[in-house]
This record gives sequence, C-alpha cells and structure tokens, in this order.
Amino acid sequence: MIANDHATVLVDFVIDRRDLFRANMELSRWRFLIAIIVVLALILPLGYFFILIDEQKILLQTSPLFIGVPLIALTGQVLRLHAVVRKYVSGLSESQRHRQYMFRSAGDGYDSAFGESFSHTAWADVMQIVEKPEYFLIYKNRFEVGALPKRGFQAADIPVFRNIVRSRLGRRAKVSTVQE
Repeated sequence: MIANDHATVLVDFVIDRRDLFRANMELSRWRFLIAIIVVLALILPLGYFFILIDEQKILLQTSPLFIGVPLIALTGQVLRLHAVVRKYVSGLSESQRHRQYMFRSAGDGYDSAFGESFSHTAWADVMQIVEKPEYFLIYKNRFEVGALPKRGFQAADIPVFRNIVRSRLGRRAKVSTVQE
C-alpha cells in the first residue's frame, strides 16, 4: 500500500511448519550436499573394490553395513531437522505463531510483532535479505535467519517490498529485479 508518498508493506502470516522446514532445508543445503559427497566417497570405492575382485555376493551381504548405515545417517539428519521444526512450531502458542512485519520506505528499520512482543530492527543490523521462490530470508547475522513467506504479502506489495529492501540494503539485497 502507498500512503503519503511513503511506501509501507505489511506482512501478516501464521507460521506453518512446512514453510519453516523448506527454509531450513534451503539453509542446510550445502551441509547435506557435503554429506552426500562423503557418503558417496565411502560407498562407491567399496562397491567398486568388491566388483573388481569379483565378490558381488560379499558386497550384497555387507551392503547393509557399508551402504545402508551411511544412507540411514544421512536420512536421519533430514528427519532430525523435520522433528526440530515440528517441535518448535508445536511449542508456540497460537498468538506466537501469528507474525506481523511492517516495512516502511522512510523508516530506519522494520517492525515485527508476535505474541505479546514487539520489536524494531534497524537496517544496519540486517546482514542481507535473500529472495527465494516461496519466501524471503532475512539474515540478521550468519546464525540468525528469519523467513517471510510470500503468502503473507499482498500480491501488489512484493515489488514494493523489493524496492524498499534494495533502497535500504543496497548490495546486501539479493532480491529479484523483475517487475511484476
């Protein structure tokens, strides 16, 4: 919405564990990719060795140990992340699940409210904002990241939000330049 030549964007949503899980998977993407490479680096040479010495029977007999356990460990990390997200969301009260953010083009930061709490975050304290297909990630630092699902925006407010972020963060804004 535009008022008095100052753009204001209100983001209003309820935290959904699916959105939060997707955002956390995106943030953990490189760790999972490295884990997959390590698992493949362990499994492929072992499999090649048994095929090379023509012992496929032993390979099949030991595959649960040498192949299954690393794959289960990798899958376990994804399930652990899912459980943490589910536990986090279920531990929030209904009022804490409801989030509101207000971004003003003329402001020195943005406001957020959830539950009984209200806070103001200065643009100087935002490391970067990154746009993904379904949400925006707000990095306050390397360890504190918030996700704003695009479903919480009015459709017309997304380009306005991008402009506010670009004007306030400059190079720290990794948002789309496509006009909708």
